[in-house]
Amino acid sequence: MATTGRILWRMLELRGIDPAPLYKEAGLDPESLDNPRTRYPVKEAILPWRLASELLDDPAFGLSIVKAWQPSDFHALGCAFLASTTLRDALNRLIRYNATVYSMIGYSIDVCDDRAILSYSKQHGVLEEPAILEDTRWAVVLDGCRRIYGADLNPLEVSFWHGEPKSGLEEFLAYFRCPLRFDEPVARMIFPVDVLDRPLPAANRELALTLDHSLSSYLAKLQHNDIVSRTKTAISNNLPSGNATIQAVAATLHMSPRNLQRKLSAEDTTYRKLVDTVRQEMAESYLTQENFTIAEIGYLTGFSSQAAFARAFKRWTGLTPQDFRVAA
Repeated sequence: MATTGRILWRMLELRGIDPAPLYKEAGLDPESLDNPRTRYPVKEAILPWRLASELLDDPAFGLSIVKAWQPSDFHALGCAFLASTTLRDALNRLIRYNATVYSMIGYSIDVCDDRAILSYSKQHGVLEEPAILEDTRWAVVLDGCRRIYGADLNPLEVSFWHGEPKSGLEEFLAYFRCPLRFDEPVARMIFPVDVLDRPLPAANRELALTLDHSLSSYLAKLQHNDIVSRTKTAISNNLPSGNATIQAVAATLHMSPRNLQRKLSAEDTTYRKLVDTVRQEMAESYLTQENFTIAEIGYLTGFSSQAAFARAFKRWTGLTPQDFRVAA
């Protein structure tokens, strides 16, 4: 996650601010920003953004990203994005490989009638990002799309998690050039669907595919080393046997329960949260398959009874398992 740190550093320099004291206050070594493989724990990675937000008191600061970032900041992902044959191709690369640069959110895209809806969600833990970090994310996504498609590309709508800024709204409107929604439950950027598949002028399919191979290899290594992913895998493997205790999972990962909790805390999550996440993900997947009864799904996700499973599922989704299955 040093990628966002390097970009913020440049954004601050553009404002005439020396970033070094701020990064030291956040407990980050500025020299490590030059290492493209550096990845910081979530809390440490977000802290300089929060400190910058408090220092500047400028709600539109995140939009200055367009003057500070380059595609190479995102390594192979940025270059593959530029080489994509269509905007759909580029956005799908963002969805597949975003974890190589920032693993705390996951993108998805849905096509509904004449609208293509790009959205993102938190991957795990509680992520309390300052508003300027979310603004920066959407600004760089749109700037990247405009670089490959054309400067006249405008979304139909952009939605933000954070509330409406107290000032600088005209700067947001001037940049995004579309209606904006704030304090929304889902962060979304909506495009006309007909822009997705127009051939892009700078497309290089062979280069993009070569970079895909590099990205896939790097992502596989990250997922193998990522403590959250490894813990979720161990939990899912242990749930059907009813032995998904932290003691059992920690033993699978060759560490003590205390050490596992400490590592998960550094990623801003807990073992209990991951158990719930894995159970919900597994349950929703099984419920889309008619060959599993609801009682069997409860067993496979580690519940002692169908009633206990139903109560937990209602807490997660607001629906009963049967209602979810019908809706799916």
